[in-house]
Amino acid sequence: MPADPPFVLPVPDVTRALHDSLELYLPSTADPAPAVLLVHGVPYSAEGRSLPSAWQIYQGYASQLADRGCVATTVDHSPDGLPDDDRSNAALAAAIDSLRTHPRVDGDRVALWFFSGAGPLASAFLRRPPSWLRCVALTYPVLGDSELVTVRGVHPVEAVKGAGALPLVITVVGRELPDVAPTQPPFVEAARAAGAELTLIEVPEGRHGFDVLDHTEESRQAVVAALSAVTISVGAETAHG
Repeated sequence: MPADPPFVLPVPDVTRALHDSLELYLPSTADPAPAVLLVHGVPYSAEGRSLPSAWQIYQGYASQLADRGCVATTVDHSPDGLPDDDRSNAALAAAIDSLRTHPRVDGDRVALWFFSGAGPLASAFLRRPPSWLRCVALTYPVLGDSELVTVRGVHPVEAVKGAGALPLVITVVGRELPDVAPTQPPFVEAARAAGAELTLIEVPEGRHGFDVLDHTEESRQAVVAALSAVTISVGAETAHG
């Protein structure tokens, strides 16, 4: 994979602003807006690589979300290797607090979007969803033990049983990594059994990382579908045509 492959959708030119350790992508509206926090996956420790928040994939998602009426940002929760539960969870909690208290953010309308190996970090929010959490999105997620991640503590499949009617947006690919693919169906089944408001987006020809690797109409439609589902869940007033 190229060091920083391009995003499959156009990247709108939106206003950016630094806040604490976060780079916020801002919508055009001046009123407090819902927010989406992007949580990057792994691996990302190659020598000389920039932080994930500077990668084109997360800049692309964040810009598209801002264009749709959300404040968006990426938390660099573990820049030097695989997620560590304690360190990554602490970074995630700090980013959520910072984001929710920003004056441009409606702190009661927040979505968390987990990618790849960050999937297990969703467990705490699925097990006991906080009142401000309007949606959890997971894109080609690791949802159990794999070569990428060994889950410690509560597994996502167990955690999602507490999600209730929380909207979940899950994107899965047909050409998934062999050790990641088996972790996903048990989670989907458990989410359905729990009564979650589940949006399952399937990308039959997509690979793990399809949103930068596979520049096809199927990929573009899948990303648009996920963006739409997340922004609807948080009640964003989309500016996107």
